[in-house]
Amino acid sequence: MNHVYRNLEENLTAGLRAWRRSRLQRGVSIALLGLFGLAALALLTRPVFNAVPVLWWILAIIGLAAWATLVLQYLILPLRRQPTLAQIARYLEERNPILEDRLATAVELGAHTVPARENPLWPRLVQEAADEAARLHVPEQLQIRFAQWWRLLAVAATTLAVLLLFRAADLYQGYFANYFESNAQAPQAVEALQVKPGNARVPRGETVEVIAESPHLEASEATLYLEQGPQSWLPYAMSSTTQLGKFTHQLFDVLDTLRYYVRVSDEISPIFTIIAVEAPEIKTLRLTYIYPQEIGRPPLTEENGGDVYAPNGTEIQIEAISTQPLAKAEWRLHAADFREMDLRNDTLAVASFTVTKDGHYVLRFTNNDGMTNKPVEYFIHVMPDEPPQITITRPGRDLRPTMLEEVPVEVRVREDYGLKQLTLIYSHNNQPAVRQDLLGQAARTQRPSGTSSEYIAGTLLYLEDLGARPGDFISYYFEAHDAKQQATSDLFFFEIRPFEEEFYRALSQGGGGGMPSAGLSISQKEIITATWKLEQRRATTSEQELARGSSALAETQASLQESISRMAENARMRGQFTGESGEGSMVTYLEKAAEAMQRAVPLLQEKKLAEALAPEREAYHFLLQADAELRRREIMQGSGSGSSFTQLQSREELAQLFKEELDKIQSKYETLQNRQQQENASSLNEAQQKVRELAQRQERLVDLNRQLSRENALPQERKRQIERLRREQEQINRDLQNLNRQMRQMSNASASGEQAGQELRENLEKAAEDLQRSLDNLRRDNPSTAAADGNRAAERLRRLQDQLQRQQSGSLRDEMKQLREDFQQLAEQQGDLRTALEQQGEQIAPEQRQSFQEQQRALQEQSEQALQNLQRLQESAADKSEKPAVARDLRNLTNDLAQRRIPERMEQAAQALAQNEVQRALAEQHEARQALLRAEKALQQSLSQLSSNPDEQLDLALQEAQRVRRELERGLAQSRENNAQAGGSPLGQGRASQQNQNTPSQQAGQPGDNSNSPEQLRPEDMNWWNQQLWSGARQLENVGQFMRNDSALADDYARLMQNYRGVLRSFQGGNPQRLSEIERTLIDPLRRFEAELAARLATLQLRERLLTIRDERVPPQYRKMVEEYFERLAKSKQPATNNP
Repeated sequence: MNHVYRNLEENLTAGLRAWRRSRLQRGVSIALLGLFGLAALALLTRPVFNAVPVLWWILAIIGLAAWATLVLQYLILPLRRQPTLAQIARYLEERNPILEDRLATAVELGAHTVPARENPLWPRLVQEAADEAARLHVPEQLQIRFAQWWRLLAVAATTLAVLLLFRAADLYQGYFANYFESNAQAPQAVEALQVKPGNARVPRGETVEVIAESPHLEASEATLYLEQGPQSWLPYAMSSTTQLGKFTHQLFDVLDTLRYYVRVSDEISPIFTIIAVEAPEIKTLRLTYIYPQEIGRPPLTEENGGDVYAPNGTEIQIEAISTQPLAKAEWRLHAADFREMDLRNDTLAVASFTVTKDGHYVLRFTNNDGMTNKPVEYFIHVMPDEPPQITITRPGRDLRPTMLEEVPVEVRVREDYGLKQLTLIYSHNNQPAVRQDLLGQAARTQRPSGTSSEYIAGTLLYLEDLGARPGDFISYYFEAHDAKQQATSDLFFFEIRPFEEEFYRALSQGGGGGMPSAGLSISQKEIITATWKLEQRRATTSEQELARGSSALAETQASLQESISRMAENARMRGQFTGESGEGSMVTYLEKAAEAMQRAVPLLQEKKLAEALAPEREAYHFLLQADAELRRREIMQGSGSGSSFTQLQSREELAQLFKEELDKIQSKYETLQNRQQQENASSLNEAQQKVRELAQRQERLVDLNRQLSRENALPQERKRQIERLRREQEQINRDLQNLNRQMRQMSNASASGEQAGQELRENLEKAAEDLQRSLDNLRRDNPSTAAADGNRAAERLRRLQDQLQRQQSGSLRDEMKQLREDFQQLAEQQGDLRTALEQQGEQIAPEQRQSFQEQQRALQEQSEQALQNLQRLQESAADKSEKPAVARDLRNLTNDLAQRRIPERMEQAAQALAQNEVQRALAEQHEARQALLRAEKALQQSLSQLSSNPDEQLDLALQEAQRVRRELERGLAQSRENNAQAGGSPLGQGRASQQNQNTPSQQAGQPGDNSNSPEQLRPEDMNWWNQQLWSGARQLENVGQFMRNDSALADDYARLMQNYRGVLRSFQGGNPQRLSEIERTLIDPLRRFEAELAARLATLQLRERLLTIRDERVPPQYRKMVEEYFERLAKSKQPATNNP
């Protein structure tokens, strides 16, 4: 029965909690409402505070006392009450007489000792009390009246209080601070007009507030008079304040000495003088970096820098030279207090600190007049010491040279602070590795950003001196050490081939099917590479991953050993059966390879990776010798003309045997390789999405920065917005750094694409540098400059996204198409920049000239990237033997652009702008643009050669038509916009400059005046439209070659070109057409032509998919019958073809 009583107690306890909760909600509601009432009372009685402060304080005390009484009565006292369960039971019986004292009796007896419960009526009494209590719903019985409404009111009041606290805290804090600040002292009757600051000395450029207090409280206006010349005073109305008789006025940017006086009613103050004094400024700031001893980098001195970029533990020595003699120099590190700097003389102050974390430092100077400069804040960035980044530039892949070749190897290493060691490590067959130091002969260059160095080193491997023979192999890789870390490149192989291989292979093309000899060794080479990589990553790999990788390698090696042993046994038996010579040597090689693999398996299982490499390499060597023997036999037998039927049959059976075994081996590796490719594609796709997201977030942040720089917000609101933008920028920076680390890990895990991965990382780091500069400018309260840096970072992220897309697609045609668009955009941007510069004339403001230089250098970086992409595209096309003409054209284009020196010309244009040589800059820009247009045209021709399929040709034609149509639509929209604006420039500033040279003047009422005909084409635009139409005609002429196989499309194309040429003739005749006529005769037909091309392309693609759904071969039993049928058909037509 105890459980029945416990249920009764829990029911009553729940009612007690409901009682306390309802009273708490009511008390909170009343307390918050009372607090809101006090705030409203303070706002309403502010005039009373200004007029009669004593009365205000009396009202405030009464209000506070009333609020405290409410809180005490409805919140504190009810919660202090602790009713017992017996009292709760009595209260319930008073409200419910039906209980008849049973509930209270059960509770009181239950509270007694155990003997009191031995009454035989006790169980029945408790059961009845529990049933009645359950029926009564005790929590609802004990709640106060209107409990639900009090609950809603408490939630609403609490929500409102939280919103006011977090969303408008600054506003109310400032308001109430001003409430008491403006009235901190009761208005005292002044005897005469008082003016502050009176005579004063202020820093030059400072804003001075003039305050006037008059004894006449009824005065409603005051006037400030500033001296403008001898006996000339200019009046300014002063602003009234909440205090009667008090007025203010602000003098902005005081640069010279000012004399002023104030007049209030009939009172005139004396004439005061404000003297603008130069505050000390930092003339030269010199930073000396003393790097930690383990880095080993010599000290570095920077002039006129300020911001610190250094690794952890670097000592920074600050030397600041002031423009004036100093009385005191102070500095502050992070959030600490200001402390004095060491004054070496009257203008030189020094200090030092050690870099331990990101932060900032501030310099503050005070001269002998007591003037203090505006403290300058510089930022401290702890740069991580990244491991060296190795890129093998030559050859960067596996090769098959002859034994007399001299193979060049070249490496490029990027390091933050300096290399300690750069070593080439190569090994011949299974011999001990040879280490060759390359650091002494490496060429070191400093990157433009100044944050890292590049080392380029190379050497020649003389294979004859190494004793290489056909069937041997040489493996090589590079190691780079900095002060703390080590980096290793990928492992590559040279397989030595005989001289006569290509010659005999050409002679033996008709000798029968070739054997799959290359597959014998490639699988073992993959095992060696995987074992070596796992050993290199042992220090950074968990024990579980190491065990899983070793187990997978052991299983793969055992499987390959079993296949090689089976192949050797079958080859031995077949050699004994056929009696062929040379069979024994190949079997011996296979057996030795299998024996070496067998020794490697237990070492892999025991995770002894370094020890396992020796038998693995030994097996690889024997497999290469078996491959060489197999090639030799194939060539010799293929070149012989007297091979017997038995020998031919033996060769075919042996080839079939090897093929079956190799198919089993390769199926395992293909599965593994497909899985790895899928993982790499997934990683690239994820990285591309992250880059797209970062670019979108950065573009949004740039827009917010520009909007903030244009707005005139209040200081507090501006500070709050800048802080929010700074936090968002910091989050973007962190996400970009995380992405950079992921990309580095992904490139380290991949055996291919090292150069592309290096370029991706470099672009990421450049974007990170731009983002960091944007963040620094935000911290300096400079959103306009932050927007410029952030915009550059967003453009880099967009280019990085395009680069990831190109790497993910891997298609030569797609890469060429993207590269052509890059050159087209570069040409357009260079042309726009040149036109804008031409409009400015010879006299250019320094700020505008600096902007032109930055734009030109940005184009230079993009052109360098485009040329690198062209070089990579040319190498990729050279590897694809099916398009030799395209590879030749790309090689010629690469050589031609190298001679035209596009980046150098852009650099010279920027230098000419720096020297204010506008004409030389215009000439260099013209040459660069012509070279870019030439590259675009050449890529278009190569792209047409790649478009061999009908759907590819139609796709290319559609893109060309779309490009022409978009250019015309852009010009049409610009012309209409210019016509809508009175005095607007034709087609932008750049085009306006060009037209102004051709048309010297335009008077109102001439055809250029568009006030009466908004659709009339302006004469100023005629030259631009002529150039654009001729350019579009040349582009559309290239489309015609793709229309030859389709008569319907050819007719549509002919009508389109007829309309186009008609418009061209009207422009040449000087007949300016209406804009609506241009749209009707040019743009609308182009749209219809695009729609027809798109529909035809969709039809071809659908047909191709339908044709490739099923591919059924002719059954073997009917194949011979079909072949005989076509042979007879061909013989029957032969006489007809011979007759004339």
